[in-house]
Amino acid sequence: MKNPEPWIETSSREIADCRIFRVRESMRRTCDGTVDGAFYLVDAPDWAGIIPVVDTPEGRKFVMIRQFRHGTGKISVEFPGGTIDPSEDPRKAIARELLEETGYRAEMILPLGDLSPNPAFMTNTFHAFIAEGCYLDSTQHLDAHEEIEVVLVPERDAVDMIGGEEYGHALMTATLFFYMRYRGYSD
Repeated sequence: MKNPEPWIETSSREIADCRIFRVRESMRRTCDGTVDGAFYLVDAPDWAGIIPVVDTPEGRKFVMIRQFRHGTGKISVEFPGGTIDPSEDPRKAIARELLEETGYRAEMILPLGDLSPNPAFMTNTFHAFIAEGCYLDSTQHLDAHEEIEVVLVPERDAVDMIGGEEYGHALMTATLFFYMRYRGYSD
């Protein structure tokens, strides 16, 4: 069996500018020049997501957001997150998104890991973080098309509800996996 090697891009052209992402046709050839193909790629900005942790007398809770998602046409409960502006540091971007979407600020933000949302056709990276020592600092500052309810969810409940009706966002599940590894979960 042959070991895979990176293909060489011979040309590229933009097919569609969809405001939040672009679609591009990439003509590529195997390194040995025996196979050519057209591949369609989604060029999207990098994204970041964060698990904001609040320690309460009742135990550790996550600051989560509940919002309507146009892709699925359903309500989704998620960790705060969003796109990273060009040349913006991911840690600064997620601190900004956390404050805008929830009004919470963190004493400390730590990286948990990076993922490729779908390496088959997407070119961007997802950056996962944890926010320790979160506290409510201001009101939400939402974009025109955002309607977000902030909810505090007990840590165990969030873990137990993953995959449930409102808890099916794949990148949030991956972020929770990083978090569980960070915390040293064993059950």
